[in-house]
Amino acid sequence: MKPMAKLSWQPWHEVVQLREDLKTGELSLQMFAADLYEVLMQRGKQPIYESPHSFFALTFPTHNLRNLVRDVGLRLANQNDKAVRQLELTYGGGKTHTLITLYHLHYDPDHLPDLSAVQEFTQAIGHKPVKARVAGLCFDKLDVEKGMEVRSPDGKTRRLKQPWSVLAYQIAGDDGLRILHAEGKAEERETAPAENTLTELLELPLKDDLGVLILIDEVLMYAKEKVIQDRGWRERLRNFFQYLTQAATKVPRCCIVASLLATDPAKSGDELGRQLLGDFYDIFRREKEEGVEPVVKEDVAEVLRRRFFTPESIRDPGAFRPHVIAALKGIQAVDEQTAKA
Repeated sequence: MKPMAKLSWQPWHEVVQLREDLKTGELSLQMFAADLYEVLMQRGKQPIYESPHSFFALTFPTHNLRNLVRDVGLRLANQNDKAVRQLELTYGGGKTHTLITLYHLHYDPDHLPDLSAVQEFTQAIGHKPVKARVAGLCFDKLDVEKGMEVRSPDGKTRRLKQPWSVLAYQIAGDDGLRILHAEGKAEERETAPAENTLTELLELPLKDDLGVLILIDEVLMYAKEKVIQDRGWRERLRNFFQYLTQAATKVPRCCIVASLLATDPAKSGDELGRQLLGDFYDIFRREKEEGVEPVVKEDVAEVLRRRFFTPESIRDPGAFRPHVIAALKGIQAVDEQTAKA
């Protein structure tokens, strides 16, 4: 038997480098289960997503995502009037990854990593992302009985029950709660604040030359539980989102990006879910620009490439060309069908 001839091209694993967690077998499903709430809380439970460097090393700036980043970035810089954006996609479509992208770009833009994804996003905006006060309404984590723990701008944490309280505390801590409370106390209120009260809240960060970015995720999960418990909550939530979107359009440098659902209730025969979703869509459609689908099927190959290989080894795609050509020529030499192609 003749010894195998030496390959005329470099093996792929010498051209690009697999991520270490892939090589060691440490890659877990956590990598593909982004959690906006944990990113906001910064408790170290999801280091891949909490760290801007590791996050952007995994991120592929798709065409639609770059456009969304541009629109949000310009709104926060007071350079457009697109105050409300709605993500029109369900589970697996990149919605949470999109919200985390916006968080990292605007939470601490002075310390963004020097990675190609960050450079592409910055180019899309046309300038460095502006710093913003970022608040998240992660409704899948908001327990209808106990509420949720949230962080204030100075890092303090507090458990709050009402969604408007959760928002206010993230924007301005106890001062935010005082703005909402009838007696100026740092306590919760039971009813949805009106537009003028929310406008006053959203204007607070402007005094520190900050934009205001509100990220909303999984509204329908929470809304269904609350309405089943108390039918009056349907109107209460409808009022809250109506007042909030109206306030956001009136406050310069304020932007809302919302994902309303994880699954389509129409496909599961969920009549209450369908009705609630209709309520919320009607509200967000009044103020929003066209819907956004950050990841489409044409993006999947590049998304996976970012997941599997180190950023340094795929920084220059042009470097792959001679290796691919050499490999194809090698295959042509031993395969008639390839040679005819």
